[in-house]
This record gives sequence, structure tokens and C-alpha cells, in this order.
Amino acid sequence: MSSIPKISDDEYECFTCGRIFTTRVFEITREWDRVHYCTILPEVEVEEAYGLECYCSQACLVARRANVMANESVPIRPAGLEPIETCARCAGPVDMSEFHLAYVESETMMNGFVGITLDCEYLAVVCNRCLPRTLGCEEVVSTPEALALIVAST
Repeated sequence: MSSIPKISDDEYECFTCGRIFTTRVFEITREWDRVHYCTILPEVEVEEAYGLECYCSQACLVARRANVMANESVPIRPAGLEPIETCARCAGPVDMSEFHLAYVESETMMNGFVGITLDCEYLAVVCNRCLPRTLGCEEVVSTPEALALIVAST
């Protein structure tokens, strides 16, 4: 699912400048992720993802990044792929091998319906104490009811 407006099946509209674009997509997503450490390189499993905004360039993404995260009520605290990372909300531990909420910015080269991820960075990860996995990714903070559940759980 996504809040990202598509003009046609292979066109997007930039949230910053309004430009219509096709092939290279810069995006901020909210995801339920977990990391598997049983291989040489850690492997990220994304169970559910919700596109928040897309952009025609890195500059347009950077111009909106802080606003997007403020709207989510999650501070930007970049994370890596260590087994334990720091929660952006409470600074507590996030067990990356368990499903957790993650905010990711990425650059993807689109070819029709097929996308090849060129770059991907965590903007923040959130522990299950701050945001328990009771709602779908689309619902996390997109409704007043969801926000009330989040506030009640913290």
C-alpha cells in the first residue's frame, strides 16, 4: 500500500516540486522489518511496507525528510544492521531480529513494475514497546485513532 500518487502505472508525482517522473524513485517508507543474521551478510525481511512520500531527486527527498518524520512523531535517528539498535523514540534497545517498525529512505530504479533498489538507509527504528505490532503498517499513525493507540501504549 502507499499514499504515493501515481499518475499512470509507471509515473509518479514528486511531493516536493510536483514534477512528474518515471524511472528513478526516491522514497520514504514505513515498514515492519526484521533482520536475519544466519548468512555472511545480514538479510532484511520486510513483511509489510507503506510508502509515505516519493520524490524525483535526492534533493527533493532531503527537503521533505524532517517534515515527514515529524508528521510520524518519530525523530530521525539513523540506524544500521547491528543485532541491537537504538529506538528513535525512547532510546531503548531494538532487537533487530524481531519484527519492528522501521522508517527507510531509498532510491529505486523502476522498469515498469520491476524495481531495483540502488540505495537504502534507515532513518529510524522503533521498539515494540513504543509502537507495538498491533496495527498494520498503513494504520500506524495515518489516523487519529491509530495515534491515540500509540500514545496510550507509551
